[in-house]
Amino acid sequence: MVELRLYRYFVTLAETLHFGRAAARLGIAQPPFSQQIQKLEHELGTLLLRRNNRRVELTAAGIAFLEEARRTLAAAERAERAARLAGEGRSGQLTIGMINSAAYEDTISTVVLKLSERYPGIDISLREVTTPQQLRALRSGEIQVGFVRPPIHDTALETLTVHTEPLLLALPAAHPLASLPAVPLAQLAADPWVLLPSGLGLGFYEQVIDICRLAGFMPETHQVATEIPTMISLIAAGLGVTLVPASISNLRRTGVVYRPLAGQTEIVETIAVWMPSHASPLLDHFLEILRELVPE
Repeated sequence: MVELRLYRYFVTLAETLHFGRAAARLGIAQPPFSQQIQKLEHELGTLLLRRNNRRVELTAAGIAFLEEARRTLAAAERAERAARLAGEGRSGQLTIGMINSAAYEDTISTVVLKLSERYPGIDISLREVTTPQQLRALRSGEIQVGFVRPPIHDTALETLTVHTEPLLLALPAAHPLASLPAVPLAQLAADPWVLLPSGLGLGFYEQVIDICRLAGFMPETHQVATEIPTMISLIAAGLGVTLVPASISNLRRTGVVYRPLAGQTEIVETIAVWMPSHASPLLDHFLEILRELVPE
């Protein structure tokens, strides 16, 4: 393979058609410059130039080589620039995982918007997947950062709490307690409940169960739904009640009301999670913006 340096030498000579001026532009002495052009012709096995004491002309081979040499140099410059941008975290692919309910919070959309504004060369992809799926994808490198509910017990992962909010009751609008400004949880002991599957998330299902137990009952699961909109639709149909993060109240649905718990302030968290061992400048930029947005 011909050295890239020789491509640059030849293009400079072809643009000046003068060995002395070309050598001066490149900042090298003329004799070694002439030797390098001869080396190029030797490696290619053909003459690229016709020379005499008065002028330098490109041969047919030189004209053909010049066009491709310029393309090669342009491609090399693009490759160098791409490497620098990626190394600085200003380009590349960032894949973010998130649980379904996190889509109703502002954190993810805000940090993604700011990242896009600050680093427009980054390609950002969002995947809505469960907490266990995110943890596996983080370890395999399929995603670089995830948004889940705690707890996370994998010590190889680092976490940052990005959002806290109260839990609300989601009730059918026709429910006898729907008109109350706040609902005592114990009064829902006999109601059918709409819940997520126990294996869908590591913490939220257990948190709901624990809260109900503290209120003196074990919720009777009447319907199971894997998506928040499905849960809300089931409640609108009068098929049960449930507890949801307060941000879910942004999902307005006829036939559903959201009420706080009387005498209780139960908090649910959203955390960002990532693998420090998979660190990259791109991930660093994302976490930098995330930390700017998250209050201490």
